[in-house]
Amino acid sequence: MKRTQIIVVAFCFVLLIGLYFFGKTTKPKADNAMPPVAQAPGGHAQPAVEALDIEAYIKEVNGKVSDPAEKNKIENFTKAQSYKELAKEYQKLDKPLAVAYYIVKSANAENNVKGYVGAGDYNSMLLQSAPDEKAQKFLITNAVDCYKKAVDLDTANTDNKIRLAGAYMEQGTQPMQGVLLLLEIVRRDSTNVDAQLMLGRFGLVSGQVDKAIARFEKILYLQPQNSEALYLLAQAYNAQGNKQKAIDALQKCKKVVKDPDAKKKIESEIENLKK
Repeated sequence: MKRTQIIVVAFCFVLLIGLYFFGKTTKPKADNAMPPVAQAPGGHAQPAVEALDIEAYIKEVNGKVSDPAEKNKIENFTKAQSYKELAKEYQKLDKPLAVAYYIVKSANAENNVKGYVGAGDYNSMLLQSAPDEKAQKFLITNAVDCYKKAVDLDTANTDNKIRLAGAYMEQGTQPMQGVLLLLEIVRRDSTNVDAQLMLGRFGLVSGQVDKAIARFEKILYLQPQNSEALYLLAQAYNAQGNKQKAIDALQKCKKVVKDPDAKKKIESEIENLKK
């Protein structure tokens, strides 16, 4: 699996869990439909979640460091602005949010594509284990900023545009920027499986099921054994009420997946659909 595909999977993990067991999918909406704004009780929009105050967090972490030698190293690296070394120290302390912060600081200091992509990847990978919404916002903001800088430095790199698109869509505040990036990619190369897969997912969760099916079928024409496309296609068919096509897609998916637990879950879904 390519590095880009790993990031795509990371961004869409929550989506897949949410749709697993064929969760309810909305009816198709217009092409320009946008995800609904979260509402608080009484119909008012919920206030935006603030990002983690990373400097306060790091200050708190430093206050709990008991080893004098470790504390001294952190102080010296901080004064010297040795961001890579600070990231290593916080990695030893098992403080990934601090590591994420200093990896971004290091990338900004180096100002090259490789550093920005590495920092974006690290922040995006931490999303699924983030302790709360503030940490999630901190991490996804970092990922968006890093990927955008990488794309600005190398506008021809399609993989990094897909990373940025996934980050925009995960961030939620400007998902159509991600969609437009992906549409630009598939207009130039309709065989780009990563972009088609992300567009298909977005179509599925936004209620544009027909468009999602077309994306997944395109992927399966190119890669008949793409298990993720088969699984998502089954969900799309089920959302349409076409249980037999959903069953057929799941049966094909079961044949290509290797994990025994995944096979059992798929078998269970097939049985549920047959009832």
